[in-house]
Amino acid sequence: MTIQRAAAFFIALGVFLTLATRVWLRIVDDGETFGEAVWAIYRFYTIWTNTLIGFVCVGVAFGRAIAPQRLSNLLLSIIIVAVVYHALLAHLNDFTGLDWVIDAMLHTVIPTAFVVFWLIFVPKDTHRYTDILPWLGLPLVYCLYAMARAQVDGVYPYFFLNLADLGAIRTGVNIVGLLIAFAVIGALIVLVARRLGRFSERTSEQTLS
Repeated sequence: MTIQRAAAFFIALGVFLTLATRVWLRIVDDGETFGEAVWAIYRFYTIWTNTLIGFVCVGVAFGRAIAPQRLSNLLLSIIIVAVVYHALLAHLNDFTGLDWVIDAMLHTVIPTAFVVFWLIFVPKDTHRYTDILPWLGLPLVYCLYAMARAQVDGVYPYFFLNLADLGAIRTGVNIVGLLIAFAVIGALIVLVARRLGRFSERTSEQTLS
């Protein structure tokens, strides 16, 4: 097994152990059924993103070719998850024990590990600014999903998606603003990828010469 595949394996292992522990705690501490626990945690974009990273890393670990743009799409999402959490939400929580470990894994450890994985292993010379538009599909689908499921259980995961309180126009404006933020960070990722790709090419040329 290569270092890349081993790194992907351990990231995937961390993701799925963390998610399994989160579900187990909801069953044991909150008295939920397995289905209720899964339904509850998949309300959040954090869980969506970490789960997708887990599945993609499983693919890499087993030698499947994953498009660099797909990995960068997930990089974009996990960066926003981590930045928003630490900037706006972390100070509101007072977790202890396993809850603290789960929180740290989902918002700090796994995001950091995936950023390092991307920097070291993901090819960067094929990135284009036209990649950004497809990357907006994931957050857009999530927003539509979150609002749709709120019609079933009445719970909105984030205040800016609260269609009942904000109304359609304000919620739509919030979603557009969110997508703009994703596009800006996505552009920075492409910029970094292109710079690193060129640096790698120059280094290879100098080595060969």
